[in-house]
Amino acid sequence: MVMGTDPQPPKSGHHSASLYRATWFCLGSWIARWLPLAFTRFFAVGLCRFYALAHPAKVACVHKNLTLLDQSIEKEMASRVFGEFGKTLADYFFISTRSTEKALTIIREKSGYEHLENLRAQGTGGIIVTAHLGLFELGGLFMAHHGFPTAVLTLPEPSPELTAWRSQARKKWNVDTIEVGTDPFAFIQIARQLREGCFVAALIDRPNAPDPSPVVFPNGTAYFSTGILLIALECGVPVIPATMVRQKDGFYRAEIRPPIWMESRGSRPETLRFYSQQIADSLMPTLCAHPEQWYQFVPLT
Repeated sequence: MVMGTDPQPPKSGHHSASLYRATWFCLGSWIARWLPLAFTRFFAVGLCRFYALAHPAKVACVHKNLTLLDQSIEKEMASRVFGEFGKTLADYFFISTRSTEKALTIIREKSGYEHLENLRAQGTGGIIVTAHLGLFELGGLFMAHHGFPTAVLTLPEPSPELTAWRSQARKKWNVDTIEVGTDPFAFIQIARQLREGCFVAALIDRPNAPDPSPVVFPNGTAYFSTGILLIALECGVPVIPATMVRQKDGFYRAEIRPPIWMESRGSRPETLRFYSQQIADSLMPTLCAHPEQWYQFVPLT
């Protein structure tokens, strides 16, 4: 593929700003505090399935994104994504209202943990990159519980109140929040955290950066944000792809992939494209194995 011939990346935005309000998150956490997880999952699945029925255009968008993974994926899988998202919201409210020890009981398996321990032994931090897959917020709790100082990068939520709500939820886990997109000094804060041996977690699978990088999927091209990769390159820290996905038994599996150490590979766009593709390739097996938990509600193509 020749540089400059790629289709323009789609504009990325929040998938449902009217529903992402602190009021609803407070209500969800109140329900989760008093009711069993099995019930809140069941209730949330019903609500999100109803939302999907009432918003066929949203389902069509999700289906189009899923076909990037496999052209044969049927539309029913897109509807299923909404139900799985309901379970994930229920799980998010569960971990937000329980003690750390209780919240972590929903993780039953972990693989690749030795990669984090090796970095700890070297005295270096790193950038954890993941997709809008599974319960990625659980990763911050997992990291902090195991003694890895962690900050989460986030774009501004649809309302300042929700930004504050989610930041306070992370703070309870000893996870910091760094809001990017509005603070011109965010880069300095991120670089300082990394140089102190901390880990910074970021979502990469939406074209939120000014110059996202195209990556090849099994059935098309998507765009990944690249700002965090530039920071990794400048600070000389590794990028660690990771996922936190719910298994058939309802418990989560944490997967940490081998660290990727970046170095210049020609021009800056060429470097970012090369490593964006490496990250995509690392995440792809889990994305393809769990398409129902890939929560892409905005157009990617």
